Amino acid sequence: MYKNLFDCHIHSDNSHDGHDSVEAICRRAIDMGFAGLAITDHAECQGYLDLVYQPRLLKSVADAAAAAEQFKGQLTVIRGFELGQPLQDTALALELLELCDYDFIIGSLHGLGGKTKEDFEYWAFMEDPNHNGHEKLVDYYNQLIDLAHWGNFDVMGHITYPVRHVRMDFDRYMEQIDQLLRILIADGRGIEINTSGLRQGVGMTMPHLELVKHYRQLGGEIITLGSDAHYLDHVGHSIDVGMDM
Repeated sequence: MYKNLFDCHIHSDNSHDGHDSVEAICRRAIDMGFAGLAITDHAECQGYLDLVYQPRLLKSVADAAAAAEQFKGQLTVIRGFELGQPLQDTALALELLELCDYDFIIGSLHGLGGKTKEDFEYWAFMEDPNHNGHEKLVDYYNQLIDLAHWGNFDVMGHITYPVRHVRMDFDRYMEQIDQLLRILIADGRGIEINTSGLRQGVGMTMPHLELVKHYRQLGGEIITLGSDAHYLDHVGHSIDVGMDM
């Protein structure tokens, strides 16, 4: 059993797809013996969801701050958020960054800029005769590289996210992945080992062990572990597996 376990990617009911309160999440983490967690609720900047994120983030940060005080001495609670697709609406992204005093920011790319959920998360990576999956994956990593150059986050989330939707031959994209990792390292930013794939049928963390090793070989030192939990039962899930890596 590891000491000082920390889950750095959790969504509360302040996310549009979250289900549980920050207080309930913290109690769950304490029961599991965790030392701390980060509340990282969503703020998606591409606008395919008709949502206003400012009030959600304000409440998320307030809930996390209240929990940090409530559970002082039992659990460290970090105030953060997951900034999705910031380059698809940089004005909104910068506004959200200035909204609160955050401790921790995950920069993520969940899709390529589609106007609907299907375009955005699923069809964007679908391999079929009408969708060139390889070209879309090249686009995905080019967008991640642009995001890395932009900065304004602490760690980049789940850099192999498309494996949720399509099989990938990572060797085809290693030149781009290598460039991405070198930019992050040079700028003092980290990567996340997202363990959600271990409970979703993907069968691996995002990124998987070989890419984590490559990051370390390049000189990367900043790695966080996150369950990407949206349900109470998923809090802390497989963080110990990430520690084993």
